[in-house]
Amino acid sequence: MQNQRQSIINHSTKIISQGLHHLFEPIEFAPIPDLLNPQPDFQRELFIKKALADHLLVYVQLMPKTAAGQPVEARGYLKSLGQNRYLIQSKNLSYFFDFDQLRYIAHPVRGRE
Repeated sequence: MQNQRQSIINHSTKIISQGLHHLFEPIEFAPIPDLLNPQPDFQRELFIKKALADHLLVYVQLMPKTAAGQPVEARGYLKSLGQNRYLIQSKNLSYFFDFDQLRYIAHPVRGRE
């Protein structure tokens, strides 16, 4: 009886460790994007207006509100939420941001979209 319990425990442990093995593999983080030169306010405002009016696909680099965060790069379509707040939507991600978080905005280069 003791031998059978031991066998079941060993078999169960083996199944569990094989099933959960992927949880203990090292995590690979996405590389931190290079910081682009910040655009002046007038340039960002002008391009935001054009992107909203013409419904353009845009590339943005956003800075987080805290220094602990990393910059975020996104491509998508811009929507205004009023009071210098915006939403950028791509296929499966959405980012809400304030104008002061926007570091860089551009129309993506063809072939890199």
